[in-house]
Amino acid sequence: MEPGATGQAEDTLAALERLRRRSHRRAHGGAWLPALGIAVLLLASTALYRHPLTSPTSIAAEHPWWAGLPDEQRSPVASYAFWFVGTPLLFAGIGLWYRWRARRLGVRVAWPVVAGTGLGVLALLAVLAAVPTGPVPDGLAAPDGPYWPGLLTPLLPLAAAVVVLGRAERSPGLLAAGVWMGLLTAWLCTSFPLGALPGWAGRLLGGGSGLGGQLGLRPGHYLVLMALPLLAVAAVRLVSGRGPDRA
Repeated sequence: MEPGATGQAEDTLAALERLRRRSHRRAHGGAWLPALGIAVLLLASTALYRHPLTSPTSIAAEHPWWAGLPDEQRSPVASYAFWFVGTPLLFAGIGLWYRWRARRLGVRVAWPVVAGTGLGVLALLAVLAAVPTGPVPDGLAAPDGPYWPGLLTPLLPLAAAVVVLGRAERSPGLLAAGVWMGLLTAWLCTSFPLGALPGWAGRLLGGGSGLGGQLGLRPGHYLVLMALPLLAVAAVRLVSGRGPDRA
C-alpha cells in the first residue's frame, strides 16, 4: 500500500473512533445527575438517626432498620415515609431527566428498568414488613451474626438500582458503586450493634483474641462512605465532559 493511502486509512479510522466516542458520550453522558441524586438521598438520610455522628452511651434500635442502618432512629414512621416517598420521587426525577435528554439529543437509556428494579425491591420490603414498633429481636442483639432479617432495609433497593443503572449506562464506576453499597449494607445490617466485626475480621485487622470487635464509625460516616463513589462518578462525568471512558 502506498504511504499516502496508508495515511488516509489511518485518518479514516481515527475519525471513526472519534465519532464512536462522541456517540457513546452523547448517549451515556447523563449519568452524572442520577448518580448525584442517589448520593444526595443517601446523605439526606443521615437526618433520620438520633446520633448520626456522635457515639451515645446506649442505643435503642428498632427493627426493621427503616432508617437504613441498624442504629437508633428519630422516628420509625418518619424513616418509613422518607424512603417510601423519597425513593419514588427520586426515580420520577431520573425519569424526567432521561426523557428530556431523549427529546433533546435523540438518545435513550433504559431508565424504566432502573426505576422498576429499585421500586420493585422497595415494594417487596413493604410487603414483608410494616412500620416497625418493636425492639431489636434477641437474635439480632447477639454479637456473632450474621442475621439475615436485618436485610429488611431500604438501602438495598437503592443499591440494586445503582447496579442496574451502571449496566444501562455502561459505567464501570456506577457498577462498582452499587456493588460497594450493597456489600456495605449487607455487612452493617446483618450484625448489631453497628459496625460489629466477626472474630475472623478482628484477628485479621488487629491480631486480637478472635472475639470480634466493633468499628467506631457512626451512621453518618457509613452513609458518606456509600455516597463517595457516586459523587466521584458524578464529578468525573460532569467535569470531563461526561466521558464514559473515565468513569
